[in-house]
Amino acid sequence: MRKLIPALLLVAFASCGEKSNSGNSESENFLENLTLSVDTLIVDVGDELFNPGAYYVRDLNPDQSKAYFLYMENEVHEIDLDNMKLLNRFSYQEDGPDAIPKYPNSFQILPDNELFLGGYAQTGVFKISGENVANYKIRPENLEGIPDDAGYSLTNSLTISPDKTTMVSLPSIFGEPIEGLAVINTADMSAKILELPALEITNNFQIVFREGNGATAIGDFDRIHYLNNQFIIFSGATSAIYSYNWKSDSLRLINFPHKLVPVSKTGELSKSVDSREALMSERKNLNKQITFGNIFWDKEKEMYFRFADMNAQYNAEEKHIGSDVYLFSYDQNWNLTGEKLVKELDFQPYSAFMKNGKFYIRTVQGENPAFIQYTLNF
Repeated sequence: MRKLIPALLLVAFASCGEKSNSGNSESENFLENLTLSVDTLIVDVGDELFNPGAYYVRDLNPDQSKAYFLYMENEVHEIDLDNMKLLNRFSYQEDGPDAIPKYPNSFQILPDNELFLGGYAQTGVFKISGENVANYKIRPENLEGIPDDAGYSLTNSLTISPDKTTMVSLPSIFGEPIEGLAVINTADMSAKILELPALEITNNFQIVFREGNGATAIGDFDRIHYLNNQFIIFSGATSAIYSYNWKSDSLRLINFPHKLVPVSKTGELSKSVDSREALMSERKNLNKQITFGNIFWDKEKEMYFRFADMNAQYNAEEKHIGSDVYLFSYDQNWNLTGEKLVKELDFQPYSAFMKNGKFYIRTVQGENPAFIQYTLNF
């Protein structure tokens, strides 16, 4: 059996690896005069017939001119974002040498019209047109540096670099803390795990309900997002993030001195509950606290943006009817430049993407896919 080689990355935390980006405390709030305007853009699908609500993962091509959506189990739809038009419906094989993973949890558009699909049993790169380019076996026994008997899955939040030399993931066992950041060299299929101590708080805010042979987990989870030539590792439980540069093999912790909101959740929730009623009660307690969202990069302004929400409100039927939603801005060096309570929003725009300085959220209009477009007015 191979032994795990401790991966103590020389992150130089003592000098520059850990960074608290306060910016200039006397500088202006970039978001102070921000307002949002909203439009709905309907996608022209021609004579094509399909269920527009069945998209469940998506990514943009490198120049952000097109969006790709996985439809059902074996089809990808290509949408021209500049003209809001369905361009192609690509079908993929379910069996044979070009078969794609079933129920993939990783979906990335790569350069050269390639697509990365990752699942528990199968991970590979495919041409958009369907031909298999490469397959990877992301299991402990196939990775040098990981114990053969490791009990965790290495496909959680699995993400690949554009040059296909490096994959990263957050190995974990359901309901337990992540092991850290797994870094996989695709050339020799070697791997190491880097510690992420600033994200250990995440596990304090996960709740598991087990019923029969099934289980449900809610709360905050650690995620990886490839953005602006780096892998961002983040959690809803804290404003702190990690940036991993695969080219230099360097990991950096970045903290932010937010003033409008707490920088993280506090306390702990019940880790395990014995009824769905208790699960929903704990979810309400969770939603009272701050929850940070994904990170966005505006390449025109060379700025990062991030949403968060807190103070969830419920009606008499216990339905969530809204929260206080905040938007934050950071410069290209991760200095905090703005904070704003966005009164125009009742809900944080989860699953959004950013293009040309605008946020887009997928929706449905009649029988057509559509996008709600939020324009930032400064």
